[in-house]
Amino acid sequence: MTDAASSRADLLTYLNRLELRFDSSASLVASDAHDDPATLEWSCRAVLPLWEPDDEEAEADNARLLTPGVSLAQSSRGEDQELTILTMSGLTVDLGRVGSIYVSLDARDADYEHFTPLFDKSGELGLHPDLEEGLVSGEQVVIIDRVRIAPAWRGLGGVGRLLIGRLLRWMAGQAALVATHPYPIDIPVGEREDTVREAREKAVVQRTWRSLGFEPFREDVWVMQPHLSAHGDAVDRLETAFAQHL
Repeated sequence: MTDAASSRADLLTYLNRLELRFDSSASLVASDAHDDPATLEWSCRAVLPLWEPDDEEAEADNARLLTPGVSLAQSSRGEDQELTILTMSGLTVDLGRVGSIYVSLDARDADYEHFTPLFDKSGELGLHPDLEEGLVSGEQVVIIDRVRIAPAWRGLGGVGRLLIGRLLRWMAGQAALVATHPYPIDIPVGEREDTVREAREKAVVQRTWRSLGFEPFREDVWVMQPHLSAHGDAVDRLETAFAQHL
């Protein structure tokens, strides 16, 4: 193993220090489509707090964690410094109360247009009829818009998938359906005309979501039903694989 690979693998020793942070907002009263009270905008982070260095070894430890690629962002919380390792954001829709899901999605950025195939007025719950079949309970749909993980944490056996699974336990435990649009968002917009590269990297992202129990629905939208065992089993396997670091 090269020094660089060894250093990346050492990041696993910090897994048990990671903290999950959540932020969400919903309007009390609707004034336009964007702030429909039946939609909850949310964001999550996996954060690594840095310990106060009390010797040279601890200082070197922090310096290693502050190198480029180990975090997406660095911030302070009081006197303490922390690193953001992964971010995930999206929208939760209450199908039983939402006014017009199409208008609500259209009022947001273009990313949310990808999710319109999930919904169909002909369905009793407002979902496409093909999705309503087999739903056990719940009227909430969790839409995962974007997920990012710091480059140094990629390729370590599924750290990103483990963190997504842990976050979804809180964000989607009572949801009828979870949806995402797997796409390699790190490809610069100006380079997306390289269809070969786009297809290759898109396949990698799709394999990641498939390994978490998501399945393709239509038009590049993938879905997962939390009450089924596929997702839970996948997260259990990841936790077993990383048990020595948790």
